[in-house]
Amino acid sequence: MANEHDTDPGKRLLQKTLAKEITVFVHGEQGYTAAIETTEKLIGNKNAPASSLSIEDLEGMDGIEKFSFDKDKLKHGIDVVSFLAESSIFSSKGEAKKMIQNGGISINRFKVDNLQLKVDEAMLLHNFYLLVQKGRNKFYLIKAT
Repeated sequence: MANEHDTDPGKRLLQKTLAKEITVFVHGEQGYTAAIETTEKLIGNKNAPASSLSIEDLEGMDGIEKFSFDKDKLKHGIDVVSFLAESSIFSSKGEAKKMIQNGGISINRFKVDNLQLKVDEAMLLHNFYLLVQKGRNKFYLIKAT
């Protein structure tokens, strides 16, 4: 296996093998399979629109943080900074603002680059969900209830 890794280190064969072994040891084979499926949905198809994810895809994602958000607040729209702080993705508006200014936030796979953006019901996937990405690989599923 080390020879294969040395041949093409970009494939990260050793890292992937170690990650699999640890995940299977801690969570079992089913946990590993669920983690791979979630990763594929979130990262493998990152160029596909978030609207292509089914309700089952969204609800079935393991390993991402899930929060509820008051749907009434989305009726008239809420500024993105307040939304990110109130949804518990960030502990403060200042933190959320900095991350947006640094290009580190996407909602439903669209990069947020405007601090004045209003998050509203029109953005909801299947009338209930928002998929928020913070940084390269931290995802949150927000369900409007």
